[in-house]
Amino acid sequence: MRNNILRRTTALAGGVAILGFIAAAPAAGADGADGDVDVVNSETVQVYMTADGDIDTKRVYEQLALTGKGSVDLANPIATAGLRNLDGFEGYEVKDGEQLVKTDVDGEKKLRSVSDFTGNLPLDINVNYELDGRTVKPGDLVGKSGKLEVTFDVENVTGKMQEVEVPDGKGGTVTKTVEVPIPMVGSLTSVAPENFTNVASKQANLAGDGKGGTKLSFTMTLFPPVGSNNATFGYTADVVDGVVPRVDVSALPINPLESPTFASAAKSYQGGADTGEKLTDGAVEIDANLLRLRDGAAELLAGLIKLREGSGELSAGLNDTAVPGSAKLAAGAEELSSGLLRLDDGAGKLSDGSQKLSGGTGDAYAGGKKLTNGLQQISGGLGQLSGQLPGANAGIKKLQAGVDKLIAGMGSVDDPTTLIGGLVQLSKGLGSLKTGAGQVEGGLKQLTAPGGLPAAKGGVDQVRGGLADSLTSLDTLVTTMGQLKAVCAGNALCIQIADGVIAGVNGPTGSKARTNAAIGGLDQVSTGLGTAIGGLNTQLIPGMAQISKGLTDAKTGVDGKLIPGAKKVKGGLGEVSGGLDELAVGITKAVAGVGQLDTGAGSAYSGSGELTTGLGKLDDGAGKLAEGAGTLSDGTGTASDGGKLLADGAGQLSDGLGDAGDGSALIFGGLTKAAGSAPALPEGAKRLSDEGTKKLIAAGEATTSNYGEMVSVIEAGAERGSAEKMAYGAPEDASGLTAYSYIIQGESGESGRNVSRALGGIAVFGAAGGMFLLRRRGVI
Repeated sequence: MRNNILRRTTALAGGVAILGFIAAAPAAGADGADGDVDVVNSETVQVYMTADGDIDTKRVYEQLALTGKGSVDLANPIATAGLRNLDGFEGYEVKDGEQLVKTDVDGEKKLRSVSDFTGNLPLDINVNYELDGRTVKPGDLVGKSGKLEVTFDVENVTGKMQEVEVPDGKGGTVTKTVEVPIPMVGSLTSVAPENFTNVASKQANLAGDGKGGTKLSFTMTLFPPVGSNNATFGYTADVVDGVVPRVDVSALPINPLESPTFASAAKSYQGGADTGEKLTDGAVEIDANLLRLRDGAAELLAGLIKLREGSGELSAGLNDTAVPGSAKLAAGAEELSSGLLRLDDGAGKLSDGSQKLSGGTGDAYAGGKKLTNGLQQISGGLGQLSGQLPGANAGIKKLQAGVDKLIAGMGSVDDPTTLIGGLVQLSKGLGSLKTGAGQVEGGLKQLTAPGGLPAAKGGVDQVRGGLADSLTSLDTLVTTMGQLKAVCAGNALCIQIADGVIAGVNGPTGSKARTNAAIGGLDQVSTGLGTAIGGLNTQLIPGMAQISKGLTDAKTGVDGKLIPGAKKVKGGLGEVSGGLDELAVGITKAVAGVGQLDTGAGSAYSGSGELTTGLGKLDDGAGKLAEGAGTLSDGTGTASDGGKLLADGAGQLSDGLGDAGDGSALIFGGLTKAAGSAPALPEGAKRLSDEGTKKLIAAGEATTSNYGEMVSVIEAGAERGSAEKMAYGAPEDASGLTAYSYIIQGESGESGRNVSRALGGIAVFGAAGGMFLLRRRGVI
């Protein structure tokens, strides 16, 4: 149950990452937009897997981002199974598998939903665990020690056979049937905990996670010929008291011809095909053209020298400027991630306390209703009694007019229609009223006991203090964002991300404003509870004590005077006159006492009604506080996850630039050697004429065919990447992209432990935005 709640937290989750997504999304006006409104549709398929690699759940998160001003009327293809609105409790209008959206936009508006994913997944992921050379199940690793080897096998399963045209190397083409997958790129990350030592991998980037663990990151290019449909990699470690760490896999379909990195590879393959064709055509004329080759060698030498100079500048720029700057960015992002984790912990404590407060005020409100109903019944009974007792005085006067009628009317204890029997019934009724008044008084005292309203007020004050403490964490977040801007080095996107987070905290509707509003509401709740406690102690409880005493006095009068007096009257006419006088006096006192009881019960009833109303307002306020605290917890959890992604990305950027700097130095050295060897080309041209003409013809044909097939596969894959890049599709003329997130849950052996902290709906969208940003920036 707890796991499911965490998966829905969303998660809420992801302020920095979602800012990256918005910045990366290309502007596009949908056909259904009246005015200047840009529409971006993102789909993120989230898959939870067991540690064994079996699929647990599949969901797809949809987001429509509307930016601009105008009216929007569009149809968005969407998964309908288990469809839920992530922005509220209202449903969507869905027809023929499309979400129908009609709304007005003035600025920015987002529509988010989650559904059950019923389509085919693009990746097949398998995990194998070996302990001391023996294959074991994940559960068998828990608590064990030894040499652990973990192997991941990721396969792109989107391939399908289709025909492509390939150059034959002789100026024509041939048709070949080849497997064409949807081009996919992605990454796999995991954190080996601190009890994993000597962590090693031939494929992963390794870094500390700041908590004693080792972060592993693998990148994947899952399409040929640039990469392969399969990627196999892993790591080894010495473990003590072993666990199975969680693994996160992110994947994105792309069009490689629209990505600068992969487009250059396609151009290189095309260049190879073209070169092979030209080589084939010209091989028969090599002898005649060798003199031209000799003359061109001199031009090549000059070009190599220029290229060597340019590569030297590239190497200096990467190693002296870009690499140090990326290291600063990685350090700042790590500090941001730590601050967001502290904020997330405080928000979780606030949410737990507000939930307990809401439950306590609900119970108090229900008890107040019962108290009001009981006092209403007491007041009604006393009113009836007050109205009946004056009639007894009239009866006494009639009794004084006729002794005979008095004797007949006295009756007996067993006859409730006579005076003596009625007095007996009156005594019983007064005893019941006294018992009820005592119970009411006890219930009021329970409300003021340490576990009642004072405990509720103490809980409210504690929550208010927690909210006040959270303001410090928000100020720390703003300070961290300022530090991030300082290391952005003029990067507009980085500054935009930092400014967006600062505005989210300090803005009119930001986290600090909402927290201060919650503190003000808690102050009102605390004051109301104090007033209620004072009213109970000074009014209701003393009033009920007086009611109880009055009922005791009335019952004593009936039992000790009225009933014995009536019996004496019946026993002798000689004592009739005196007995009637005592009865008249007793009845007069009873009327006055019951009138006082009636007045006191009415006041108690009015006061309990006001108490119940106040408790109802307190219950409503506590419910809103719990809801607001839950929203804050979700938001900070998402921001924390986003901060982790930013820190991870900055670290990878720093590592990549370092590798690039090393590579540029190698290029510079290689070009220097090439420039020194270029003068030997004229002599080699003569030898090529004597020994290589026929071999060049065959090699040229093979080169043309091989590189041509690579180009054809890339082009066919690019078509599939554009046509099938979304799981369900985007509104007409809107920008859209689908990302896939696989979470392989860990195994710790603790049933209550949270092993799959969910990315949340918004955080997942943020991850998709990050991949989209890399795609737009030309990284993938």
